[in-house]
Amino acid sequence: MAHPEHVTATDFHRALNVAERWITINREAINAINVYPVPDGDTGTNMLLTLRAAIEAGSDAVDGSVGRYLAAVSRGVLLGARGNSGVILSQMVRGLAESLEDHEQVDAPALAAGLQAASIASYEVVGDPVEGTMLTVLREAAAAAVAAAGGLPAMLRALVDEAHASVERTPQLLQRLRDAGVVDSGGLGVAVILEGLRCGLLDEPLPATPLTVDTRVDLSGVAHEGHGFCIEYLVLGEQIDRPALQSALSAAGGESLLVVGNATAVHVHVHMDESEAALTIGATAGAVEAVKVEDMQAQHDAWASGTANGAREPGGEPLPGLAMVAVARGDGIVRAFLSLGAAEVIDGGPSGKASTDELLAAARRAGRERVAILPNDPDVLMAAEQAARAEPELIEVVPSRSVAAGLAAAVSYLPDGDAGRVLEDMRHAAGATRVIQLTRAARDATVDGVAVREGEAIAMFEGRLVASAGTLEEALSASLPRAVDERSEIVTLYLGEDAGPDVDARVIEVITAAYPQLEIEVIDGGQPHYPYMLAIE
Repeated sequence: MAHPEHVTATDFHRALNVAERWITINREAINAINVYPVPDGDTGTNMLLTLRAAIEAGSDAVDGSVGRYLAAVSRGVLLGARGNSGVILSQMVRGLAESLEDHEQVDAPALAAGLQAASIASYEVVGDPVEGTMLTVLREAAAAAVAAAGGLPAMLRALVDEAHASVERTPQLLQRLRDAGVVDSGGLGVAVILEGLRCGLLDEPLPATPLTVDTRVDLSGVAHEGHGFCIEYLVLGEQIDRPALQSALSAAGGESLLVVGNATAVHVHVHMDESEAALTIGATAGAVEAVKVEDMQAQHDAWASGTANGAREPGGEPLPGLAMVAVARGDGIVRAFLSLGAAEVIDGGPSGKASTDELLAAARRAGRERVAILPNDPDVLMAAEQAARAEPELIEVVPSRSVAAGLAAAVSYLPDGDAGRVLEDMRHAAGATRVIQLTRAARDATVDGVAVREGEAIAMFEGRLVASAGTLEEALSASLPRAVDERSEIVTLYLGEDAGPDVDARVIEVITAAYPQLEIEVIDGGQPHYPYMLAIE
């Protein structure tokens, strides 16, 4: 078969669609080797969704030059990137697009040089690049493409052959891969995409079989009256009895009740028919400060007329102050963020990982001069940082790496306070909260020196696998000493959707047996994947 030596925008678009089919076929294999054996390990899914965003963005530019087409693809993939792997992939596309921006068509040398530029761009976006990852795979594959003699077919074959060879070498470069007995999932995703591109550009069929991998509420129609008041305030004192304060507010008819903090400072959020009653109860516990009272019926009426929560007519100005946007799943978790003042909570779609585009849209809808984004997941953090780079005057990122840390930060949120001070307090709270997440291993693996078998209970502390056991309670008991120290006062237990009956009693027994001095609060979070999640403050 005779192959063309120049690539057009139409060729690129066809090749991206072939690559999308190939990564769809291999998605579960890529997901299966995500190094951490947790049930939301989804590198393949994130890369697939990111690639689909690229294809959709380029569909209106196929009749132009390669440069114009890739510019459109680059913007779409930036906004649609999901997870760390998707964000890094988006930067690879950006580097390629910038390298080829002046090209009507491209030949083999120009494409190889563009892939090298893609590699350089991806390294630049990662603050501390780690070898043995998707960064390495593209760098080594692009180098092979540049060195290849001959035309486009020879260059593309050298590119893909080296990509797969580089994937096989990733365990030699990264200890956690070596311990787990797998290759890098993001690197494999890059190799799969490059292979799909090669088949598409050369008009060749995809391989006959997938890769073999060793894996050992719309409320717009609802009428409602009597919303009452949303009351928030701080209680400051020396020996605040937080459970007694919470009980008093609940007995007085308080709803959406959150009473969080310690013996010297407590943040109260409550919905009540009478704001004075809530403030009087707070004053019995200490000095009430930073009071915020909102008439929710008036807010509802304004919302129904299209002017709620900072909404404005076209061309209007945003309101002064700071809004908060969070990424989270689980009914109880979402309610908690909304109760603490979040303008919007994004669930992130099929993967639970919000894209840059979703974050930007939510920030722009918030209607305030500045917006604090709580990503609440390491795989959303890079997308949030990209959103901040796109709108630096609007968006501030509070780098929460879990919903528990995000909720701790949200307690410090005040929409009308000094934004700089509020952001500082939120970031401090997120960083000071130690988080344990309990789940069951999705596969056999050895990670961070801990060997686990599929189905075993595992504990993650600050994103690292620290314990495995037969039961979740045993894994919790083994991990608690890492998170609790002499300064620890409060444990907030978030129960997931798979927590099961009487689980709170069992978990409380484990905690109190080891640390009877700790105060324990239980919240029905409803989060997926993690039956227990604990925040230690």
